Amino acid sequence: MKKLLLLLIALSGTSLGAVVSNDALKQYWQSPETSAKQIVNEMSFEEKIGQMLMFDFRKWGLDEQQNKKAVTEPTSDISNIVKQYHLGSVILFRENLINIEQMAKLIDSLQQARSNLPLFISTDQEGGYVTRLQQGTEMPGNMALGATRSPTLASISGMVHGYELSNLGFNFNFGPVVDINNNQNNPVIGVRSYSDNPLLVTDLARSYIDGIHQYGIMTSLKHFPGHGNVATDTHFALPTINIDEQTWRNFELSPFVALMDDSDAIMTAHVVVPALDSNMLTTKDNTQMGTPATLSRKILTDILRKELSYSGLIITDAMDMGAIASNFDKNWSIKQAIMAGNDIVLMPLAVENQDDVQKIESLYQYLKQEAIKDPLLMQQIDESATRIVKTKLAKKLAVNEINIPLANDVVASPLNKDIENKVAEASITLIKNNALLPYKLQPENKIVIFSDELPRNELIAKHLKALSDTFAVNIDITDYVVKMMANDSDKDTLTKQIAGQDLVLLTTYNLTNNPYNAQAIIDVAKAQNVPVVVISSRNPYDIAYLDNVDANIAIYGITGFDVTNNVRNSLETNIRSGIRTLFESSGKILNYPHGKLPVDIKSADLEQVIYPYGHGLSY
Repeated sequence: MKKLLLLLIALSGTSLGAVVSNDALKQYWQSPETSAKQIVNEMSFEEKIGQMLMFDFRKWGLDEQQNKKAVTEPTSDISNIVKQYHLGSVILFRENLINIEQMAKLIDSLQQARSNLPLFISTDQEGGYVTRLQQGTEMPGNMALGATRSPTLASISGMVHGYELSNLGFNFNFGPVVDINNNQNNPVIGVRSYSDNPLLVTDLARSYIDGIHQYGIMTSLKHFPGHGNVATDTHFALPTINIDEQTWRNFELSPFVALMDDSDAIMTAHVVVPALDSNMLTTKDNTQMGTPATLSRKILTDILRKELSYSGLIITDAMDMGAIASNFDKNWSIKQAIMAGNDIVLMPLAVENQDDVQKIESLYQYLKQEAIKDPLLMQQIDESATRIVKTKLAKKLAVNEINIPLANDVVASPLNKDIENKVAEASITLIKNNALLPYKLQPENKIVIFSDELPRNELIAKHLKALSDTFAVNIDITDYVVKMMANDSDKDTLTKQIAGQDLVLLTTYNLTNNPYNAQAIIDVAKAQNVPVVVISSRNPYDIAYLDNVDANIAIYGITGFDVTNNVRNSLETNIRSGIRTLFESSGKILNYPHGKLPVDIKSADLEQVIYPYGHGLSY
């Protein structure tokens, strides 16, 4: 009875009751741990929960065509949610981040809506495939950095991201990815990983963290206990990683242990690792399923917190991803994530209109009732709220007016974009070359482009035209969209498309076994003695699934289609650098291939290494 009474007192709590001023914050900064305990002791239950929830507001209401409307400007409804539910964090996505002035105003409005402490304002500006700022410097991505082998370039990449994000009002970036991409069929990590070598992953990630920390941007290692050895995308399903515990400790765990003191947080993975937690959970449809790491107390508390003595923040991966949302009740999974040891629950509920606010109300009531029944849950909430507040104080988070003129000078500046290009150029990896490259341009040239998507063709054509201007030659460009993994190419049609061409640029994108159409293009071109250059535009493994390739380069990123941001163009720098590497004119080459494979490329059956880590040709 005494324990229940104490718990009820804790649940009723008091309330901070007002926004904490910058002057008050400066006093708290002097002793973050003591101050955090004091602040949390004065918080109501709802305020503690608010600190632990990181919502996204990508859509709100409907536009004139009755489509969901992207949130790009302050709204009173969203400000009221932030204030009423004492939210401590918000994550912003590409839909929210259009241009500099708009981004700054949106972020400022969110901070002004806070009910107490400054908010964590976060995003996923990883670089490469996953980038969120529509106006910003993306950088060519982690695996591109892996191909450069340069900690200096990794640090500079972090500095560029940090400089831009901090001047827009962000204070938290979810990166770097430290997953080891040791499965070349991985559909979700791939070029988001630096390498399949743990030491290279660790060295480059540490350098990136050092760079971004120079501008006060917090970081989060992704995705514990390791997401590199999966063949399923967790946005859609829950994968199982069947490795033994010792292999995990020797391999996947290594970067997390090496970097946990360098980074500010660790993000979880929605993956089942039976060697670490063999417990089964009951899903919404009453089937049995393994426990994803995000919901596993054994993995997050027993191993990460207790055994490895990790003291930073633990953040769930997005809880609306199919791996969690398709299998478990929303409120229950949020409670379970807290019980597992997560401090911040990322994207717990989809809130897109005023009716959805009831979901938040129901969640708060549910957690309050569950905490009355389970003192351990209340203890976890107190510990997490304290850890979050301590982090905010230790990092000296404050709310200052965003200097929009300065942001305009900084974000996507010519200098930053030039750095982006230099990193991309250093990454281009020549995997195979049967005396075809560099291709010698003539005064008149006919080049045909094939890829899966029109935006890719357009970017390639754009930079071929730039090349023709630079070299003062004529390049007649045609292009066709062909789904490389489909089996619908007509030989006669391909013959007509390739006939009379001087060169074929075949741009592939994450091939797997039997890419019929891609192979058909190579075969038809060979029959007509037209040379083909294969550009592996995302993962570098595509050559493993093709025969009779004369020349192949890896560029580690091109017009990405991130499943959380469908149909958007990005990574122009990778295309530009790849095109500038392929050609020469009058003995002049704009970029020499210097990149080295940061991964092994295995045969299609995965039985043997055909191009090893470190392989890379040059001219």
